[in-house]
Amino acid sequence: MRLIVLMVLLPTLVFAQGLTVEEAVKLAISRNPRIKESMELLKAQMFREKRAFSRLLPTLNFGYTYTRLKERPYARFTGVPGFPPYKSPIGKRRDVEWKLEVTWPIFTGFYLETLHRMEKLGVKVKEFQKRFVEISLAHAVREAYYGVLVAQRNLETAQESVRQLEAHLRDAESFYRNGLVPYNHVLKAKVALAEAIEERERAREALNTAWVNLNLLIKEDPFSRHRLKTTLSQDLGKKPLSLKELYELALSRRPDVKALEVAVEKAKLGVKAAKSRYYPWITVFGGYEQKGENLLASKNTYTNRENAYVGFRIEMPIFDPTRKYEVGEAKRLYFSMREELDSLKDQVRLEVQRAYAMVKVARRNIETARDAVDHAKEDLRITRLQYSQQLASSSDVIDSEKAYIEARNNYYNSLFQYHVALSELAMSCGLLKVEGVLR
Repeated sequence: MRLIVLMVLLPTLVFAQGLTVEEAVKLAISRNPRIKESMELLKAQMFREKRAFSRLLPTLNFGYTYTRLKERPYARFTGVPGFPPYKSPIGKRRDVEWKLEVTWPIFTGFYLETLHRMEKLGVKVKEFQKRFVEISLAHAVREAYYGVLVAQRNLETAQESVRQLEAHLRDAESFYRNGLVPYNHVLKAKVALAEAIEERERAREALNTAWVNLNLLIKEDPFSRHRLKTTLSQDLGKKPLSLKELYELALSRRPDVKALEVAVEKAKLGVKAAKSRYYPWITVFGGYEQKGENLLASKNTYTNRENAYVGFRIEMPIFDPTRKYEVGEAKRLYFSMREELDSLKDQVRLEVQRAYAMVKVARRNIETARDAVDHAKEDLRITRLQYSQQLASSSDVIDSEKAYIEARNNYYNSLFQYHVALSELAMSCGLLKVEGVLR
């Protein structure tokens, strides 16, 4: 009972203490229907593997037949010469038969054994596919998580812009009342403030949309809000692994590469399965049966009531024109999948290269954007001071304000792009966590 209560209250405790990006990933993996779907497909494949194994075992079959004839069966005899032919009954109108039979395929040209091995490889394929879904979902959650963070920062910037422009409007109106500036200074300040208010509302709705996106991925109420513990500045001091190390990591860890490698091995076994018809198939069988005239077939007046039998059956097609084409088709499928695997590895290398380049560009953009924020902030301070001394116009203040807001948004967006690029790099390397691609 305590365990059940703890499982119910654990998500609430996590959200109360704050939610990190990796905790959000874990929640999504434990709740998201895409993961549950891949798990059910994996379980279905496990049943297929068990079914293939069961075909190697003996089977026990029971059969029961009840027949009631319209006329009683008889045999006609010509009799003694000079006397008319006569009929002699050879059974009852009711005929009952039941039997119990054991069948065991002891040799099928390696077909059943190969089929079982193929289904076992199919389980591995489904496991790798499930892993690929988890990694893709983790990337989507991280992108949504950092999307909320950057939307929060953009809203804060928009709110600050409104406050600053409201202060500028008050200054412009004060200067106008004192006859220091013309009225168009006031009008320009009002227009700029109206635009800032509109931008603030857009930023607020963008934040709401970002929250809905994250909550849907972690299967929470779309209207809920959480305290996010991870910051946009996390992991900025770490650098990614070298490109060579990332290549090796991706080719050894990517679930889709591993799944296709197993599929190639499975296709190779498919060639062996197709060749099984070149061998004889041997099946042994044995059973017990009863025939009679009552419901249990325990009474038989005319023939033997019970019998037991054993035997074996050999099947081998002497001439089958389709057999060589089946083998040829299986071989070509195997060859095509090998080429597909080589093509996928090249694609993986390209994805790693692109993600690595995006990380490098994003890191440089962060430094550039940070300097731009410092320059824009200082420019805005000087311009406001000049405006208070009537050395700058209202347009100069508004332009400086817009440049500062744009620089801040660019900085936060560059942080967001960096984390998304890191997440894409981890996904392209087949890793569930970003830490695996950093040194």
